[in-house]
Amino acid sequence: MAPRTVFTDAVLFPVHDDRRQPYRGWFAVDGAGLITDIGAGKYVPGAQADTVVELRGALVLPGFVSAHSHLWQSVFRGVADGCTTMGWIDKLHRRFGAALEPGDMYAFTVHGQRDLLRQGITTVCNHTHEFGDGPAEQWQAALDGAQRTVYSFSPPLWRTADERLSELDKFLHLSADDRHRVLALSMNTTALHSVEHMRRESEILRELGVGQHAHYLEDPTVAVAQQDSFDDLLAGGRVGADTVFAHFIHTTPRIRDTAARAGAAMVWNPLSNGRLGSGIADIPGYLAAGLRVGMGVDGQASADVGDPFQNMRTGLYLLRAAARDPKALAARRILRMHTLDSAAVLGVDDRVGSLEIGKAADFVVCDPPAPYAHLPADQLWSFAVLALSAADITEVRIGGVRVSTGPADRDRALESECSRRISRLYQSV
Repeated sequence: MAPRTVFTDAVLFPVHDDRRQPYRGWFAVDGAGLITDIGAGKYVPGAQADTVVELRGALVLPGFVSAHSHLWQSVFRGVADGCTTMGWIDKLHRRFGAALEPGDMYAFTVHGQRDLLRQGITTVCNHTHEFGDGPAEQWQAALDGAQRTVYSFSPPLWRTADERLSELDKFLHLSADDRHRVLALSMNTTALHSVEHMRRESEILRELGVGQHAHYLEDPTVAVAQQDSFDDLLAGGRVGADTVFAHFIHTTPRIRDTAARAGAAMVWNPLSNGRLGSGIADIPGYLAAGLRVGMGVDGQASADVGDPFQNMRTGLYLLRAAARDPKALAARRILRMHTLDSAAVLGVDDRVGSLEIGKAADFVVCDPPAPYAHLPADQLWSFAVLALSAADITEVRIGGVRVSTGPADRDRALESECSRRISRLYQSV
């Protein structure tokens, strides 16, 4: 039999099993990076010569999934404070987009990848932009990075429907040989066209196996106009099981319920929504309606930090404060949202999002200074969500291979390159 790596003496979080509490155990990973065995208690070596990694009681969480991110924005943090989404777009996209030069998008995207990876996000949906050499460079970054990627292609929103499909055709030719190296593809369908053109686009995307990923009902200043467009989106085939609505805050009961019945999903971005004053999504109401909910850290220029623990806590506290109810959402549920549920929203939960046999061994090892070894098992869910932060991460592994040692694992050469590029941009605009 092929050699395995066994990770033992770990506290495992079974986010996929509502009947089970965290437990002390072990799991084995094969040469392809997949989990082959998992069990409670102490690992007992057998006849097979396994490599054993002792985790000494550390907390092991599934790798976090950000179901909505803009990785290139990682170098623009702190921009446009005090602005709503539309004002923020003016001060970032419209100010810097046209000034990007070859190499910028690649370097900035890699910076964003490494930043999220250091903080325990092992799978990301990178919702891209067309600035500079956008598609080619962001695609190459996805291929070169250790992180698993769902790549969301974004043709210019101001193009006609036919032009958008032409841009998609160019991208599919660019990515054809390496499409198998990303988890999935989707396209930015935020642009509003005629019902006929939207229906045609949606049909083509479904034939190609490309999902639909749209910013919708985020900024309160345009919410009414976007609500009025919902029937056109519905008739145009843009609300279905392949649809992911990023943000989806300012819904009506009808929009919420119709989207849920159609099998659509939404991505909740608490840090970004709070920072931009976008509002608080009615997550308990969405869950009650049967809407699928994942979580994202959005762009690092609107969330500013990519710490999934901070993202979970921000969302949890906002919901509880708004409802004046500490039971508005459970810690256990929000941990599942940022892992397995986010993978499900992206359609990749058969491969990532939880520690199960047959799935990728993507996980985060945490060793916090606060004592936890004697906590009741059911309290470990709240401990993980309420008490941990990215600073407690000691290892991030993808396919069982260590790809980071946590937030202090910095690439100084990359940071210097990005600093030079950003300095040029600020001087030129």
